[in-house]
Amino acid sequence: MKNILKHLILFTFILTLPLTALAYEEEYETASYNRTVGGNVYGSIQLVDTLPIVQMGIGGGLYFDYRFNPKFSLMIETFFTFQDGKGVSAAENTITFLAIPAATFKIYFFQNLPQIDPYVGIGIGLYGLFEGDVANATQGYGIGAQIEVGLEYNIAANLVLGVGGTYRSVGLINSLTGTANASTYMPYTLFGRVGYRF
Repeated sequence: MKNILKHLILFTFILTLPLTALAYEEEYETASYNRTVGGNVYGSIQLVDTLPIVQMGIGGGLYFDYRFNPKFSLMIETFFTFQDGKGVSAAENTITFLAIPAATFKIYFFQNLPQIDPYVGIGIGLYGLFEGDVANATQGYGIGAQIEVGLEYNIAANLVLGVGGTYRSVGLINSLTGTANASTYMPYTLFGRVGYRF
């Protein structure tokens, strides 16, 4: 009798997993949850030591995502990161990197997994890099390209969590008048996201 009861409980548990996913899929398909607003938490590192040379840093931001269909979406975000200098830039603390804003076109891989959405994205952004404690012309504004790989997990039809990483290559000019210095800034940002879909 105990074995029958154990098998019945196991069978019920196994049966409920696909039924839960099916119920979620039906709810998702009948509702038009194609807009998402939310917040980001960032961890930033430099894969290439361009000037200024910085340590790992943290930051945050906001985003809006519009899902055209199950395969494509466009995300607009703004964010900041704070990083201290190291090496030849060791005297520069609290260097700020700002996206004002950045846009990412995302391509999703699967349509038959309603709760798990891996994607790859490409984008472009307008960025600012602001001086730390030492004024040595490392600040600037510029345009950069980016590639992003991420995974979104839909906790509910209108609540989504995301994780991933974005590699950016930004060309900066520190002045629009007189002698202008040009530099490159290449941060790699790991992110966590939480969003509300509507």
